[in-house]
Amino acid sequence: MRQRMQDAAGCAVVNERGEVLLVHQTYGARLWEVPGGVVEPGEAAWDAARRECREEIGAEPLSPHLCGIYFLPERDAYVFIFRADDLSGAVSPDGDEIDGFGWFPLERLPAPIASFTVERLRDAVSGAQVALRVQQEPKRSAR
Repeated sequence: MRQRMQDAAGCAVVNERGEVLLVHQTYGARLWEVPGGVVEPGEAAWDAARRECREEIGAEPLSPHLCGIYFLPERDAYVFIFRADDLSGAVSPDGDEIDGFGWFPLERLPAPIASFTVERLRDAVSGAQVALRVQQEPKRSAR
C-alpha cells in the first residue's frame, strides 16, 4: 500500500476589483501560485491556510471561507482552497520561499502558472459555494 501524501491548503485572496493575489515561488518550477502549503499533522485545513499566508506574505486572510476541495489521485491527497476578500495587513513576501507577489485579473494571469492553479482561481472568483473536483492529471499552462 502506498503512503498517502500530505494534504495542502491555500487561500485565494480577491480584492474589490476582482483581482487575485498570487505569489511567486523561489523553488521548484518557480510558479505563480496562491499562498498556501501543506497541512501539518493534527492541523485543520483552515488553520493551515491562515498559517501559510502569515508565513509566506506576512498577512492573514480575514473571514476566509471554503470554496473548493480538490482530490489529487496521483498524490492520494486533498487540496483545500479558501477565499478571502481582505487581509489583516500589507503583503510582504518572506523572501525565502516567496520572492514576489502581485494582484492579477483572471484574464491576465502571469506565467508560469499551473492549469490546476487557474482552475482553483476560477472556482474561487466565480462565487460558487464549494467546488468538488478530482484533478485527473497535473498540467502546466503556458500562460
